[in-house]
Amino acid sequence: MKEFMNIDFSNVFWSVFVILIGTQAVVSVWEWIVTKLGLETKGMQEKRKEHNLLIQTSQDLSKLQAKHEESVKQSIRHDEMIKEDISSLTNTVNGIVDTLNIMQQKENKTKVKELRESLIRYYNKYKNIGEWSKLESEAFWDLFNDYEERGGDGYIHTIVEPVMRELREIQ
Repeated sequence: MKEFMNIDFSNVFWSVFVILIGTQAVVSVWEWIVTKLGLETKGMQEKRKEHNLLIQTSQDLSKLQAKHEESVKQSIRHDEMIKEDISSLTNTVNGIVDTLNIMQQKENKTKVKELRESLIRYYNKYKNIGEWSKLESEAFWDLFNDYEERGGDGYIHTIVEPVMRELREIQ
């Protein structure tokens, strides 16, 4: 213990420091010589492999990012094309609906005219006779109801209907 207490720690510190600096200098000189001769140590080989792997990973990530950006652009283009197609389809469907509505209105007007003619034929046939059968009465009133449901109006209500309601039903 006495000898341990007598040790000059500043000399020990400086000795260790000089040894470490000397070792580092020897290692640096050794690496310089190995590099100049074109030789590689295992550590240098591992560093080179890690460096190459990092470069390859970086390149792969760049390629992947470029593919992703292209995919996003294509997706946006496809979305725009789909929107245009849906808009075109909507316009076509709306045009078809308009055409069908017009056709339905025209068909309804035609049917109202046909019903009016049938009602007038019944009127002309039975107004002077003053009577009709139950079957003819039911047929007339079915036509009359259909005529009203389709929006028929006018002199059928003011002239024909009152006369037909007054007819007597026979068996």
